[in-house]
Amino acid sequence: MRTEPNHRWKERGLLFGMLLLLVGLFATPYDPMGQDFLESRLAPSSWAHPMGVDGLGRDVASRVWAGGAHTLVMGISATLGALAASLLLLAAEQNGPIVVGRAIRQTIGVWIAIPVLFVGLLLLVFLRPSPETLVLAVAVGGVPLAFRQLRILWLEQRKSEYVMASLVLGAGRWRLLLHTVWPNLRPDAWAVVKLIFALSVLELSGLAFLGLIGDPDFPELGALLRENQRYLFLRPGLVIWPGVVLTGLLVAVQLSGLGRGTAARGRGV
Repeated sequence: MRTEPNHRWKERGLLFGMLLLLVGLFATPYDPMGQDFLESRLAPSSWAHPMGVDGLGRDVASRVWAGGAHTLVMGISATLGALAASLLLLAAEQNGPIVVGRAIRQTIGVWIAIPVLFVGLLLLVFLRPSPETLVLAVAVGGVPLAFRQLRILWLEQRKSEYVMASLVLGAGRWRLLLHTVWPNLRPDAWAVVKLIFALSVLELSGLAFLGLIGDPDFPELGALLRENQRYLFLRPGLVIWPGVVLTGLLVAVQLSGLGRGTAARGRGV
């Protein structure tokens, strides 16, 4: 009985942490792009610069804060794109002609074997390197996994006893969806969203680390790891701090709402 309030606190903590991270899009202690501290390059942590100064005279805390915000926004955008495309394909596969459904499943089977890195490189042939291009590449690369996960959940719901009972009782399509399917589907759907988001963030940061983000000064956690790896043994904090924020974001998302909603299983009309 104590797990539900505990999960609510986890979700509120995650929401607060994300909102705090997003502040980095608009306000940081110093300009994350400004080289205002050239005389203090590679300076260690201090009251004025809690995470130190990087090799180009920029405040590391400001860049990590802004980088975390950009990584979060890019990860959310890629996740939403992958889920939206997956839902459209799932609707077409479930409601369209048999030949269409078979073609979609076969396409997904081939699609899932294509690495996101290859998708990113392919898009760079037609689009300029930019954060938007990376988001598009990761969203496209995440569609097959999202489609398969959502399809499994949907098929499980269609065959469940409480859905069949609701149909026998005469529930309409929208009432069935909103009052029977969604309350039982929500915990598993949230788990899929967390999985896709975590993979999206890792793939985005990985592509940025490889230098495919375009602007080398753009603050993103993977790009920060790339630009500061030369100082790993001289000032390890320049690499550690972006890694800590990236790891903390993924851990917070994965720990939020674990086991939530199991009591709702079996709700009907």
